[in-house]
Amino acid sequence: MNSNHNILHTNDEPTLITIAEVNNNITYRWKIQAAVTCEYSKRTFMNTHGSGEVSNWDLTDQSGSITLVAFNLNSHLMSNKLEKDKVYEFTNLSVRPAPNVYKTLPHDYQLVCNNATRIEEISLAFNYQQIANNFIHLNQVNDLLLNSIIDVRVHVIRDYGISTGIHNDNEWARRDLHVSQDETHLGVTLWNNQARLINHNMAGLDIQFKNVKISWFDGK
Repeated sequence: MNSNHNILHTNDEPTLITIAEVNNNITYRWKIQAAVTCEYSKRTFMNTHGSGEVSNWDLTDQSGSITLVAFNLNSHLMSNKLEKDKVYEFTNLSVRPAPNVYKTLPHDYQLVCNNATRIEEISLAFNYQQIANNFIHLNQVNDLLLNSIIDVRVHVIRDYGISTGIHNDNEWARRDLHVSQDETHLGVTLWNNQARLINHNMAGLDIQFKNVKISWFDGK
């Protein structure tokens, strides 16, 4: 823990912390400054309380990345305020453990918007080249736990194209790739905005993927 934070916070000014320091045991007011590095498609859901919507973003600073989640009215408000590749200061966020089944980043926690959450766009240079990577060789993937989040360097052997559909009133797009590294071959699936990011056939490309989730899909 940063020793600068082991002090009594007697004023109301939030303490600036890094994303790597976010946890659910912080006892003082805090804030983060981070870039929006990914915006996911808004989704609707149904539960015992009725219908709702949820939005997700990846926030990144020099220490790492974390998921920001917003529900219902906060989803609508934040969708109108946050733009990819811009940097913001966030205060009054809630923290919750990131469920392994749904997490898309290696961070153990997620940030959740609430009615007191405030964001302000700030002028702060952000260097994407300084983001730490956790590159794993494809021949190590079978030894890792399901739902692990890794970074890989691969060569695309085949691009099977984009398929689309609707599930629970949510549109989806999916792009399946056959990739290799040395003599190891695996499948990679890109979803929604990421599936459409490159508008031509990806076969033959050498690509670095960050925050790839190890999972079984369609029995594979």
